[in-house]
Amino acid sequence: MTPSKPWLSVLMPVFNGAVTLAESLSSVAVQSDGVEVILIDQASADGSAEIAKQFEDHLDIKVITNPKSTGWIENTNLAMQYSRAPYSTYLHQDDFWYPGRVALLSHMKSAYPDVELWAHGADYVDPQSQVIGRFSPPLGRQERLVERQEALHKMLVQDTLALPAAMFRTETLRKLGGLDASLAMTADWDLWLKLIREGGLAWSPERKVAFRLHAGAQTFAITRDGNTYDKQLGVPIARHIEAVNLSQQKRTEKQAQASRRLNLWLASKYHGHELSIRDFLKHFIALGPLQWAPFLRDTQVVQRVIPRLKLKMRKSR
Repeated sequence: MTPSKPWLSVLMPVFNGAVTLAESLSSVAVQSDGVEVILIDQASADGSAEIAKQFEDHLDIKVITNPKSTGWIENTNLAMQYSRAPYSTYLHQDDFWYPGRVALLSHMKSAYPDVELWAHGADYVDPQSQVIGRFSPPLGRQERLVERQEALHKMLVQDTLALPAAMFRTETLRKLGGLDASLAMTADWDLWLKLIREGGLAWSPERKVAFRLHAGAQTFAITRDGNTYDKQLGVPIARHIEAVNLSQQKRTEKQAQASRRLNLWLASKYHGHELSIRDFLKHFIALGPLQWAPFLRDTQVVQRVIPRLKLKMRKSR
């Protein structure tokens, strides 16, 4: 495909993604006008790079091999360095776009030109690409500009934004240094908060990407180590709580810390570890009855747990 000046760069790290990579790239190829894909392959042994190169006639795609990479964050940040477009988005090898995503992003950047993060809803899908749930922030059913303090509160309590469901300015991403390589599990969460602090958030409830749940995900293994996971959950809270208005800061931090303990307990149950629920319950009760319902809404705990339970039940059959 003859490259032209793109307006949107797709930053795509790949490692042994042959099973799902063609589906991911095909979902971009059918709406690729003005879109470039920068794919960084970590010396895959399953022919992933060869699969990607088969799309050269259908996509403006650059395939780069980075055999000594330390992981997906390094590869994603390397892709950022090659971006030619003013806007960027992430896509992993196991996720894919729905028709109309490029049109939605184009509309949103025109309708809300002054923000730094444009976000929309997503679906959870299983390894067979069947929808098993929704993955979206609790920001309502109407497209809108989200007030910065509201966005900070929601995203500090829980990262409910799917990684492939966001768009941002490439220049801003570079200024911020891309993803933090020390946060293998929470780098995207940290970045969303940085971008909101830079310029706010525009939101659309349309679900235009699919986020695949499966045990082989690179970030899934990190949640097995409770101590590492706990530390990574704590970093974005500690870094960004200061940006919340003082009048709301205590409430937001209490909810964020309760959410942190909920996530640790959920991860332990999923991996079959013995972690008591008491620590979470202590923090949850301390929120007070008036905050229990908002906490459950903002953490989207039911929406996050049910799809994972579905997969676990299928696996146990």
